[in-house]
Amino acid sequence: MAADVNSYDAWFCAQVQAALEDARSGTSQVQVMQAAQALIDAKREVEPKS
Repeated sequence: MAADVNSYDAWFCAQVQAALEDARSGTSQVQVMQAAQALIDAKREVEPKS
């Protein structure tokens, strides 16, 4: 069991480090929220009102 915990911890730390070192530009929270709102608005336009 301890080996599994240590393996997971090492894997998790490697994933975090890789994410921190990733030079690609990310998506801002504003962009994500705008895209989500566009999906919500599009869904509302398609669904009939009951």
